[in-house]
Amino acid sequence: MASKQDRIDAEAADWLAAIDCGPVDRQAFEQWRSSDPAHALAFIRVSQIGRDLDSLRETRLADKTAPAKQEPVPTTANRRRFLALGAAGVVAVALGGLGWTFAAAAHDAETAVGERRRIVIASGIAIELNTDSHVTWRQRDKGYEIDLLRGEMMLERQPGSAPCTLNCEQSQIDLAAGGRLNARSRPQEVELSVLEGEAQLRTPASNAIVRVATLRKARVAVGAPTAVSAISPVEAGAVSAWQQGQLHFNGESLEDALAEYNRYLQHPIEIDDASLRRIRLGGRFSATDPADFLRALKQIYGVSVHVDSERVRLTRT
Repeated sequence: MASKQDRIDAEAADWLAAIDCGPVDRQAFEQWRSSDPAHALAFIRVSQIGRDLDSLRETRLADKTAPAKQEPVPTTANRRRFLALGAAGVVAVALGGLGWTFAAAAHDAETAVGERRRIVIASGIAIELNTDSHVTWRQRDKGYEIDLLRGEMMLERQPGSAPCTLNCEQSQIDLAAGGRLNARSRPQEVELSVLEGEAQLRTPASNAIVRVATLRKARVAVGAPTAVSAISPVEAGAVSAWQQGQLHFNGESLEDALAEYNRYLQHPIEIDDASLRRIRLGGRFSATDPADFLRALKQIYGVSVHVDSERVRLTRT
């Protein structure tokens, strides 16, 4: 009789095989994966085995001097069984507080409003998605190409990792090894902040390459004739605060602060009194729980907070 672990490994192999074959019910997959830590670990194991098999197959196809007698690489028919059996022999890895997804699982990922997600797409290359974001990625030659289709992401590239190019709107960003950058797609512009290392930026408006150094931010206007609209200093803690589930305000108007806050909230905060719009704010607050933020508005600025089932309204007391 098969053990519980054997059953879980077989289920993980089934999911990987289904994903390899084409579109799957992602909601059902995520529900299965998140329902038990053992499911997530099993899927990581079979994903690693799947990548090793693919790499072995490609190596042998390319090796014209290979000896006549070779150990068979599993075919599609017995791939699922091989994955399930092999999963038991792979060392499990520890999972952190965030969800981890591997490139074998899919070549795209999204986050819902208020959700963050960390993704390891290759050895030494990881991305983290902020709220309401969407990325795709694929392997190209000896490197990786990542498309930020919506929202905001952090890209990390460890020393010795494969090259990777980030596409955002029509701009291309090459991050140097050992670098870390934050990219955000806004309605009218792309915002690129380099927190470690350096990046090279190319835009459709110019063939020139713009170097963006550590702790510098570049803004690229979408559809504008100029290449880069501005390069300015950036505070790393403010840019990366969202990775700790926080928002960092330093003199922003209440209107701008709420535009940022509402990216994370199911029920938006709205200003019903125009005189409140220019209030200036400072401090760090939870991105998904505005209770302390609203309390500060009450205590410091005398703002009245009205909560109903669909929104939060701010008025003068």
